[in-house]
Amino acid sequence: MKRAALSALLVPALLSGCYRVQKPAAATPDAPITRGDGKTLRVFIWSEYIDPDLVKTFEKQNGVRVVLDTFESNEAMLAKLQGGGAQYDIAVPSNYVVQTMVRADLLQPLNRGALPNLKNIAPGFLNADYDPGNRYSVPYQYAATGLAFNRGRYVPQDTWAEIFGPDDTRTFVLLDDPREVIGAALKYLGFSANTTDLGELKQARDLLRRVVAKKGFQGFDGGPGTRNKLLARQIDLGQIYVGDLLIATEEDENVQVILPRQGTTISMDTLVVLRRSPNPDLAHRFIDYLLDADNGAQLSNYTYYATPNAAAQPLLDDFLKDIPALNPPAAWLTDGRLDFIGELPSGRPQRLYDRIWTELKSR
Repeated sequence: MKRAALSALLVPALLSGCYRVQKPAAATPDAPITRGDGKTLRVFIWSEYIDPDLVKTFEKQNGVRVVLDTFESNEAMLAKLQGGGAQYDIAVPSNYVVQTMVRADLLQPLNRGALPNLKNIAPGFLNADYDPGNRYSVPYQYAATGLAFNRGRYVPQDTWAEIFGPDDTRTFVLLDDPREVIGAALKYLGFSANTTDLGELKQARDLLRRVVAKKGFQGFDGGPGTRNKLLARQIDLGQIYVGDLLIATEEDENVQVILPRQGTTISMDTLVVLRRSPNPDLAHRFIDYLLDADNGAQLSNYTYYATPNAAAQPLLDDFLKDIPALNPPAAWLTDGRLDFIGELPSGRPQRLYDRIWTELKSR
């Protein structure tokens, strides 16, 4: 789930406890890194989620080739990795699936000694509950999910009711991401996006059944597809990652995004080294390269997603600091309207999330 610059407002709140941060884990020896050929790095990443110039510079500096393969949802990424597809070195999962990947034996522990630029990450983003001690993952980018529109076609109210309410006069698409779609429905109903309450989940299921049955529902899509539909004025509304939408504002200033007043989700994407990585040495080198302050700023200035890199934040474009959707009201950080998507416990709640999504996608 690619994400965007909540910038200076969000970071202090995270440092003060809005985001659940555990006490530092006891020191552990750095994991050994096996040697590969060191010539080709294969990265499995969300689409349009890295500046090509950063990749080219890394290739030139290291005399290597970087191959990017893309996915549009965490579930698609997991399915390919678990299915024994192509051997990748690095993947970019969202925070809530890191431990899922650990349990599936898809990741290898990071060699923190090979990541000196890890010091650039703001403390509030380290040692989080999804990966205590950052044993397996490094923060990459993060963002909120919003409601996008083209004001040349339609201007919505700042509410999820534009999609989830009873009205069926607007055309819209939903993200091709189960946690985002179910999470938005839950927020509209006044619940946590991470709820495990079966009654609340059933209410979200019933709501979503009605939503996908609407004549105005135009299907599920990733951020780039939704953005293009808005630019072409083919739809009224689209659920989208804020960073995905901001790219479109350079092409058409009428394309905008808002955060619904009921609240929304935030997710952190991470960098991990896969267990079967042919070149883990090179993978660590690439991760550390992205953690550099200048490179971290260049990354966010390209993607329009927020950086957890404290050293990079002063180098961000001013544009990223002036977008309302990137700077939610401070109260949202403490009143429950912003939910970091968390890992679900196994059992009935997880199965119900899965069943809801399977049903929605089959309609």
